Amino acid sequence: MSDQDSRFMKAAIEIAEKQQTPFGAVLVKDGTIEMSSANETRQLNDPTAHAELLAIRKLAADLEITNLSGYKLYTTCEPCSMCMSAAIWANIDELIYGCSIPEIVNHLDQITLRADSINDYSFRKIKVRGGVLKDDCGKLLRLYS
Repeated sequence: MSDQDSRFMKAAIEIAEKQQTPFGAVLVKDGTIEMSSANETRQLNDPTAHAELLAIRKLAADLEITNLSGYKLYTTCEPCSMCMSAAIWANIDELIYGCSIPEIVNHLDQITLRADSINDYSFRKIKVRGGVLKDDCGKLLRLYS
C-alpha cells in the first residue's frame, strides 16, 4: 500500500464519518481528489444513492462528460454490483477499496457478487485492489451499521 493510497482512503473514510455512514468514496486524477461523496440513500430516499455512484454522477455532471478515463476510485467498501458496473461504464481506470464484500456481509445485508467477478465478465477491465486501510474501514461498518 502506497502513501497515496493511504491518503486517499483516509479522505474516503473522513467523508463517510461526516455523513455517519460506512460508505465513502473519492475520485482521484493525477494525485488530486476531484470529487468525494458518502452514501446518501436515507437522506435522499434513493436506494441508488451509493457513495461511488454519487461521486461518479457529480464529477461527470461537473465536467459535462461521461468518460472518466484517468481516474481512480477509492471507496471504503468493495462496491456492489451496481456501483462496480457504473465504474466500468464511466471508464474508471482503477478501483481501490477497503473492506471486502465478505466483511460487509458480517454487518449489513449485501448482494454478494464480488467486484472481480463483475470485472471478469465486463467488456472493459478495471484494475481492482482491495484491503487498503481495511481495519479503519471496518471500524466504520461497526459504528454505522
